[in-house]
Amino acid sequence: MALFGKKKKKDEEDDDDELDTKKKGKHGDDDDDEMIPRSLRRKRIEDKEFKDLKSENKKKRKEPPRPWGKKERLFVLSALILTAGGSGFLALSSREWKLAGIPRIEAPKVEVPFMGSDTIVIEGKGNDKTSSDQVVEAFKEKTGSLTGVYGLAVVRLENGYSYGVNDKEEFTAASLIKLPVMAAMFAESEKGTINLDEKYTLQASDKVGGSGSLYGKPVGYEITYRNILALMGKQSDNTAFRIARNTLGDAKVNEYMKKYGMTHTSLEENTTTPEDIAQFYEGLWTNNIISKKHRDELIDNLTDTIYEAWLAAGIPTGTKIAHKFGREVHVINDAGIVFAKEPFVIVVMSKGIVDQEGDTVFPELGRSIFEVESSR
Repeated sequence: MALFGKKKKKDEEDDDDELDTKKKGKHGDDDDDEMIPRSLRRKRIEDKEFKDLKSENKKKRKEPPRPWGKKERLFVLSALILTAGGSGFLALSSREWKLAGIPRIEAPKVEVPFMGSDTIVIEGKGNDKTSSDQVVEAFKEKTGSLTGVYGLAVVRLENGYSYGVNDKEEFTAASLIKLPVMAAMFAESEKGTINLDEKYTLQASDKVGGSGSLYGKPVGYEITYRNILALMGKQSDNTAFRIARNTLGDAKVNEYMKKYGMTHTSLEENTTTPEDIAQFYEGLWTNNIISKKHRDELIDNLTDTIYEAWLAAGIPTGTKIAHKFGREVHVINDAGIVFAKEPFVIVVMSKGIVDQEGDTVFPELGRSIFEVESSR
């Protein structure tokens, strides 16, 4: 009887499995599980992982990652602000706090009256302020929409009338620093301490890359000091400049710059102002720096140079301009004497600029200034 009883129980379980399979199909469960007996499905369910929600097993459960808290978010925000702010500061400072189409960012100026008197700014000397105002307005209009800072100084050589924009501000001199060195070489030759026709033998330590052809000459190459000065003017030769500077010595050059009234020019720092450069050219014109003979030779060295695509490009053909060009990264300078019917000095300097903008605007500035100055 026991055997029959066990068989009956087994038959009942088989019937249950079959019934369960039929019920699953009837209720539309997965087709894949439709024909699987309940005993096998129970085994499959037991093999699956389920989240244990029992409180006594809480420590055994792995906590899900939590989102950033307030401190973490504040740290990330601070890092982003510092990074963006630092990048913005460096970008603005490299452009001298002047971006295209935006007024220059400047610290507020605080003026403290002294003995009850107000600060007086003298913009020029002489007369004919109407035309100078016209030049100033045109200069500001052309450069105000550009990146970086531009400076201007103009001197009318027949009467000394002068005016400018940012003319007292310090700029990188670039190759304009060669001007007082050239004049000092001529001045020393007038004293008899230097013979300009004496030959100098090129040394390896003299060579400076960049502008000029002397760098490519072999060591032992001989060249006169007069030709060294010509290369400094015509080609802005850096190797020639080093030879001339070493020949004079910095102390002697500084002495001459002080004599020329270039009190805001530094040979060591390679800085100057548009006003200082304009004053140099005015002194050169009036023979207060060197003799007329050497003045004419220096002017000739500054005429028909290899740098005629900037201010000179805006001066009409047939009008002579003796000028010195200088360039560094984000810096373009050009300055000289325009031999118009009434000669005048023109100095344009820049800093923190976009080079392509400077290349475009310099001829335009030369043209607009010439048109006003030559039509007075």
